[in-house]
Amino acid sequence: MKPEHFLARHRIFTRAELAAALPQCVPGTLNAHLTRWSGQGRIERVKNELYVRTDADTGLPAAPDFIALASRMAPDAAVSHHTALEAHGSAQSLFTRLTFVTWTRAREIEFRGHRLVPVRPDVALARADKRDGWIDVVEREGLRVRVTSLERTLVDVLARPSLAGGLDEVWRSLAMLPAIDPVALLDYVRALGNRTVAARVGYFLESRRDELAVPAATLAALQAMLPRHPVHLERARGGRLVGRWRLIVPVELAQPMLLWKAQNVRAYGAGN
Repeated sequence: MKPEHFLARHRIFTRAELAAALPQCVPGTLNAHLTRWSGQGRIERVKNELYVRTDADTGLPAAPDFIALASRMAPDAAVSHHTALEAHGSAQSLFTRLTFVTWTRAREIEFRGHRLVPVRPDVALARADKRDGWIDVVEREGLRVRVTSLERTLVDVLARPSLAGGLDEVWRSLAMLPAIDPVALLDYVRALGNRTVAARVGYFLESRRDELAVPAATLAALQAMLPRHPVHLERARGGRLVGRWRLIVPVELAQPMLLWKAQNVRAYGAGN
């Protein structure tokens, strides 16, 4: 492939991708191409060794796919949390804050009004030798984009709602999920080994049991992982205890469960 052909076909690219496409070029030649394109205003540097192409007709920066851009922020990056919900088409809102998981020491940067934020994966995945587990590859505008699987994303946003716009945004977004793989979801929850997360995921799945066709065995498996004492879905908001899941749920999110297990529900204050 010729350098000009590569540039014409890649709106976002890394130096490594350029080198792979031009194996005949030595490092010095690659640097010369990048320097020339930059001097001509044809590319813009996002961070070290990551570039976006400018619009050839106007000479202005072309609007990149920021989800694809986030997936190239580190060699092992995969878009995650709310950004993964957007990539899967299940986000209630669109954010200018984009998150990606990486085991590297990537830094947060701001680019054209968007914040690209690295998130360290749970150390339990490293202990389970699953550092690269539950990652999908999707195509966006001809680019291969790594994204946490729908099942991992569901669990991650319930584990850390602050990385997905808060609990209300998470709940509305997860209500849009079309389907899940219960086996993959259980495998991920087990890999994390977090009882609070198991309670949150179990409560959510039961609240949408019919729509998502959640097997009874999946709910039973999650119940076997519950904490010994009640935990909060969001501590600052308090709520009501849903005994079946040992979970204190904000009142507005507990209503469906109140209809099923009223005898297991009692009020809890925000400070408990």
